[in-house]
Amino acid sequence: MLALESGLTKLRNHIDDKQLFAAGAKLLLAVSGGSDSLGLLCLFSKLRLQSSITLLCCHVNHGLRGEHSDRDEALVKEVCLKLNVPVICRRVQLEEGGDLENRAREARFEVLYHLLDIYNFDYIVLGHQKEDQAETILMNMFRGTGINGMAGIRIKQNRLLHPLLDFTRAELQAIVSECGFQWATDATNEDISFKRNHLRQELIPYLQANYAPDLLDKLSQLASVMEDADAYFKAQAAKRFKKRRIESEPGLISFEIKGLKKLSDTELYYFFKHCYSQTCLEEMDFFNSHFMAIKALMEGGGSAKLHLSNEVVVYREYDLISFNWGELETPDLQPQTVEEDRVWAVFGNYRFQFKNLKLLPKGYEPNEMNVVLAADDIAWPLIIRSREPGDRFIPSGMSNRKKLKDFFIDAKVPKRLRDQVPIISDGGRILWVVGYRVDERALPQASSAKLLQIIAEPLDERPKRMSRVKQKGKKE
Repeated sequence: MLALESGLTKLRNHIDDKQLFAAGAKLLLAVSGGSDSLGLLCLFSKLRLQSSITLLCCHVNHGLRGEHSDRDEALVKEVCLKLNVPVICRRVQLEEGGDLENRAREARFEVLYHLLDIYNFDYIVLGHQKEDQAETILMNMFRGTGINGMAGIRIKQNRLLHPLLDFTRAELQAIVSECGFQWATDATNEDISFKRNHLRQELIPYLQANYAPDLLDKLSQLASVMEDADAYFKAQAAKRFKKRRIESEPGLISFEIKGLKKLSDTELYYFFKHCYSQTCLEEMDFFNSHFMAIKALMEGGGSAKLHLSNEVVVYREYDLISFNWGELETPDLQPQTVEEDRVWAVFGNYRFQFKNLKLLPKGYEPNEMNVVLAADDIAWPLIIRSREPGDRFIPSGMSNRKKLKDFFIDAKVPKRLRDQVPIISDGGRILWVVGYRVDERALPQASSAKLLQIIAEPLDERPKRMSRVKQKGKKE
């Protein structure tokens, strides 16, 4: 029992060192019938006798290899019976077509996460080992990757555990043999037309023979270093996110571009990735191409937007860059008529209060949300509306008429928000562009006998950012 005892010691030390799970954990073992997954099953069935853990085995039969697939299922059932581990087998149907391997993987994880949830288990446990780690790192490197990709397979990622990354395939095969079982073999694993198989069968042995006999150990150490570096940059990104986020609009994730330009590309990559994950609640599917596209958007000018995966939309609006899940909603605003005796009115996300005065209020200080207008020649009723083509006014402090469109551009008002800015007019004349400027001609004069104070107050509403509830652990 040397292989099994040695393996159990290594596994226990690994679990304790990495704090993979707590006592009493309920673990769902994914077992295909190959040597790696059967080694996982043998080790954890023995560990269960020494630790207070609950086990459930799951085998997914994709039916891709006919009777061979059925034999794998029967083998897993037989081993589970002898080890007294409960097992659930599920069959999935996959349609013919390209990308079959990825579709099979997605179907497999859909089954696993479903069982994890309905039985209220804590983790899915997978049998990837040291060779799998080496292959993953090399494949990522050849595709082009960064720190995250060079970290390879994570020991613990959300609800997934990979406790065997310190084991070689030979060690696991010795454990399975010592327990008296024979593992299933998949003939497709020998087909070197598949890149990963070519890597496993030819390239890695060549590198071991000619460059680094301890290649697996070195790549494993590299993965550990890169995982630590990845965790560091993630933590820094989370701190920057919390510190730099501003409430430009309720619910929108926004940041000032000026400060972001001081970051290095690595820091910026992790920052944007964190923004992405906070927006769509998904850590996967953010790639270097997304980073480059956001960076180009940030370094551009004016207003623009970019669509990413998982329905994330990134907006560049002058000095701000913002993230939102889905397109920001643009409300359909109907004009509001305000009679002379009316005190309150609501338009869009604003509530307005109207006060007829004879004198300026004591201590009155005009600002963009509280104005006093000359009311002697106001033509009632007032209209609160959105902008219209051809709108012009004379911004206070100026002497010439200006197109409202040009005023918004100069004031750096994002395009998508311009229709939401309330315009108060008395027929064809703009009195106040709410939140920005009154018309010079509407300012009270010493000769003004009647005054109108208008106070605008934003409503406490958050309609702009769509809410999203995702099933926990939807993807690996």
